[in-house]
Amino acid sequence: MYEKRDNEFIAWYPNSLAAISDSNDPWKQKEAAFYVHIPFCSAICDYCGFSIEKLKGANTGSYLDCLLREIAYYRDKLTNYQFICGHFGGGTPSAVDSEFVAEVMRHLRANLLIESAAEVTIEVNPISATEAKLESYLRDGFNRLSVGIQSFNDPQLKVMGRPHRQSDVESLLSIIAKQKWINWSVDIMFGIPGQTLKDVEGDIRRLIEIAPPHISCFRLEVIPFTVLKLREFAGLLPQRLSEQTLLEMQELITCMLESAGYRHYGAFNYALPGFESVHNKIAFTAPQGEYIGFGNSAYSYINDAIYCNHADIDAYTSAVVSAGNGIVLSKAVSSREKMSRYFVLGLKFFEVSRSRFIDIFGIDPAYHFGDALTKLASEDLIDIQGDIYTLTKKGKYYVNNVCKEFYTDENKNRSQFPQFAPTITRKQVEKYASLASQK
Repeated sequence: MYEKRDNEFIAWYPNSLAAISDSNDPWKQKEAAFYVHIPFCSAICDYCGFSIEKLKGANTGSYLDCLLREIAYYRDKLTNYQFICGHFGGGTPSAVDSEFVAEVMRHLRANLLIESAAEVTIEVNPISATEAKLESYLRDGFNRLSVGIQSFNDPQLKVMGRPHRQSDVESLLSIIAKQKWINWSVDIMFGIPGQTLKDVEGDIRRLIEIAPPHISCFRLEVIPFTVLKLREFAGLLPQRLSEQTLLEMQELITCMLESAGYRHYGAFNYALPGFESVHNKIAFTAPQGEYIGFGNSAYSYINDAIYCNHADIDAYTSAVVSAGNGIVLSKAVSSREKMSRYFVLGLKFFEVSRSRFIDIFGIDPAYHFGDALTKLASEDLIDIQGDIYTLTKKGKYYVNNVCKEFYTDENKNRSQFPQFAPTITRKQVEKYASLASQK
C-alpha cells in the first residue's frame, strides 16, 4: 500500500525530456523519397506486366497535365518532408520527349522541398536514350541513370522480346562514358529460357569490364497475361530452367561481382563502395522511411498509411481531374504491421537490428516473431548473432520466402498487386492460340 497519496498534477507524459538536438527536434523535416511513373514505351517487351502503354498514339499531353496536377495537389500536405532522392521509372522515361521530363522535374522542385544534393534517377533504354536526351537530363537535375540493358547477348534479347540489340547497348555506353556520368546503374537479367551458365558468365564479364557503379540483377519470370507467356503456351520458347540451374546462376553472378569489388547489399543489388541506391535505403533498409509516388500504378507509404493509384491510365487521369489525386486503394498501417514491415522489407536487404527494433517499438522482436525466427534459424535461413539478424547464403536465395514468414495474418496469401492492367491485345491472344493449336 502507498505510504501517502501522490498529489502531483500529471498534465503530460512521457516526462523524460532532454535538451533539444537533431535527434529529438519535433519540427525537424522528415527525410523521404519520391517516385514518378511514366508509363510510355517505344515497344512493349514480351515479359512486361507493368501498367504501361505504347508511345505511338498515346495521349502524353493529357497524362503530363494530370501528373502536374497530382504533384500540386500534395504541395501543402508535404511541407514537413525533405526529399533526399527521387526516381523516374515506368515504362521508359527516355521514350518521351526530354521536355516532358524537364517539365515534371521543374514542377516537383516548385512544389516539394528537394534537397540540393538529392540523388535523382531516371530509367533509360538503349533505343530511346539519345546523346541529346542524356545531356538534357544532366541540365535538368538528374544525377543518376538506370540503364535497362538486360543482356549483351542478341539471342537472349530476342528470346525476351527486347527491341534493342548489343550494338544499341554499346552505343549508349559510349554516350555515358563521353558525358562522364559518375553515378549510374545497369539492369541485367538471368534465368532466360534456354540461357546457359556460359551465357550468364559472358554478360557478367562484360559488366565488370564497363564497371558501372551499381548493378541490379533480376531473375526473369514468365508471368500470365504477357506475350512471353503466350509464346510459351504456343511452344515458341525454349524450356524453362531448373531451380538448380537458377541457383547456380545466382551463385555465379554473386561470386563474380564480389570478386570484382561489388558488395551484394540487397536481394538483387550490387554496388561499388559508396554507390548504394539512396532510394533503396529509404524504401527497404530497416527502419524504412517514407516515400510518395506520382502517376498511374504508383504507390506510397506516408503518414502511417500505404496507398496506390489507379493502374489503368484512363482511370488514373479521370481520378486526378475529378479529385486532384489518383488514389484507388489505401490502408492505415497498424502498429503490428509496422513491426512486420520492419522485417519484411528490411530482410530484403539482408539484415535488421534487434536493438533498433526495440528502440522504435518498445518490445523485443521475439515477442511477436519468436516462432518465425526460431524456424528460420533452424533451417539455416537466418543467423542470429548478438544484435543483428542476418540472412545466410541460403536465406539470400530464398529471400522472398523468408520475408513472407513475417507477414501478419491479414496480409498472408494476398497478391502484391491487387490491380492489373494487361498489355496484351486480343489479336495477340488469338495469334498465339492459333499457333498453339497447330502443335
